[in-house]
Amino acid sequence: MSNAITMGIIWHLVGAASAACFYAPFKKVQSWSWETMWAVGGVVSWIILPWLVSYILLPDFWAYYGSFNASTLLPVFLFGAMWGIGNINYGLTMRYLGMSMGIGIAIGITLIVGTLMTPIIAGKFDVLIGTPGGRMTLLGVLVALVGVAIVTRAGQLKERKMGIKAEEFNLKKGLMLAIMCGIFSAGMSFAMDAAKPMHEAAAALGVDPLYVALPSY
Repeated sequence: MSNAITMGIIWHLVGAASAACFYAPFKKVQSWSWETMWAVGGVVSWIILPWLVSYILLPDFWAYYGSFNASTLLPVFLFGAMWGIGNINYGLTMRYLGMSMGIGIAIGITLIVGTLMTPIIAGKFDVLIGTPGGRMTLLGVLVALVGVAIVTRAGQLKERKMGIKAEEFNLKKGLMLAIMCGIFSAGMSFAMDAAKPMHEAAAALGVDPLYVALPSY
């Protein structure tokens, strides 16, 4: 296994662990409203860190972004906004369904839509079915969905035993938001696909292939 693949798996594990536990500290903040907590978290994670990491990676930060025209940047921006809306719904899902059920439903839908819709829109769904790599991808989606279901159920049992409940439990509203979250969060997949020219430009500047997607993020 190449070093890039190994590092990719490690960083994916770090990202997955972070995504799984980031909401937990919110429960410790008593004097802020949900909107204030989400805004602070969003500014740090969606604005400060991506720009900081890009500044570190790129040899000429402003020249890199200035080299693209609107036809390249606009689709990435719009799909990114779609993903951002999904993230707002993600927070509201936790609010109305609780962490376990909310995360399970939202991530399950995102997994399906984000993985399958890109090749469907590109007219390449036959590649998923007709090639060994495509079938392995579908198997991976199935295995991931089973894993999400198991973890979600385990979380529900834990929350029930510890007496943890959603802040404002509302099944109907929570399910609607979880579905919207799952669909809109798939915008990240569409954005990464639209950002391929940005990835290629980052690679041409000497950015490690493992990190070429980060400046477009």
